[in-house]
Amino acid sequence: MITDNYPHEERPHITPFFSDHAKVLRRIGEVKVITLIRTRGFGYRRYVWEGVPVEALMMPYVPRMGLIFLPLALLMHTALLLKNLLTFKPDAVVVHMALPAGIPPAVFLRKGFLLVEHSSRFVGGINGLLSRFVMQNASDVLVVSKFFKREIELNLGIKGCDLLPNPVFGCENPPPPPLAKSALFVGAITGGKDPILLREAARLLPDFRFRFVGSGSDRPYLKRFLANMPPNCEYIGPLPKSEVLKAMQNSDILVSTSKYETFGVALAEALSCGRPVVWTDSGGPRDFLNEKNSVKVVERTPEAVARAIREAYERLKNGYFKPTEIRESILGYASPERVAKLYEDYIFKKNKKSR
Repeated sequence: MITDNYPHEERPHITPFFSDHAKVLRRIGEVKVITLIRTRGFGYRRYVWEGVPVEALMMPYVPRMGLIFLPLALLMHTALLLKNLLTFKPDAVVVHMALPAGIPPAVFLRKGFLLVEHSSRFVGGINGLLSRFVMQNASDVLVVSKFFKREIELNLGIKGCDLLPNPVFGCENPPPPPLAKSALFVGAITGGKDPILLREAARLLPDFRFRFVGSGSDRPYLKRFLANMPPNCEYIGPLPKSEVLKAMQNSDILVSTSKYETFGVALAEALSCGRPVVWTDSGGPRDFLNEKNSVKVVERTPEAVARAIREAYERLKNGYFKPTEIRESILGYASPERVAKLYEDYIFKKNKKSR
């Protein structure tokens, strides 16, 4: 399994859903992950993350300097790929995200790898050309939502993509909601996730408590977000997945103010904890959110978000939202067992056809 980044000791919160995919793949075979770690210098690292062996090359990185660091990343991905083709000798190669991790497999493994796309980085310019090249050279392209499938068709002209939801491990035996008027935001503190919209809605709900979990890599936006925070809001910062799930269990509602989601992992995980979701329509979550597990915000204003939060809490308190049914619904759609079966069908379908 090839990814461009993966959780590690210094950043356990980075793209944790990649490790969920690796754990699912372990159900159908031996798995090894190769990836890059962006840090301050060069190096090599082997480690085990949640039972999955990982091999990584370390590289220095400065944001928004792609012209310098993209060629370096491609060289390092190529070195890892060629080494593991000779030493690990995989029966199947699964690439997560076309850019940049998918470019070396597209060059060396024509039609010999499966691509699972999560990222919208293909929109426009050279990224679009490179993404199309990778997708055209994959044996199959799997996407994480119907919305994202249409985006790829419209922007790249790539048709015939199949659906593979992100696997949801989520909460095991979650407790009942605390019914304490507590709301949680999980996501990067960026304009795309737009937590400032929720912060302003929180001013209209002084009897609710709001907690924000997520990394603040966009420093200018983080500074604006933290300025003049109302007293009922708390910014916690990034947390490992296990701590995020605990925060979900200790909340009544998850609120998402995203503008664009290819899937919506945090929303699905909240459902697995039996918690309803308040959300602004961002695309991908349409596949699994409905009136039985969520309240959709009618417009992107603080007033509309505040009304939706209060409505969701009243529905939860009055028994309309049933935590057990909410949990069972998302696991029926994206359980590890179901995703493993989909993987098995795609990875081994050529062998099945030959039999």
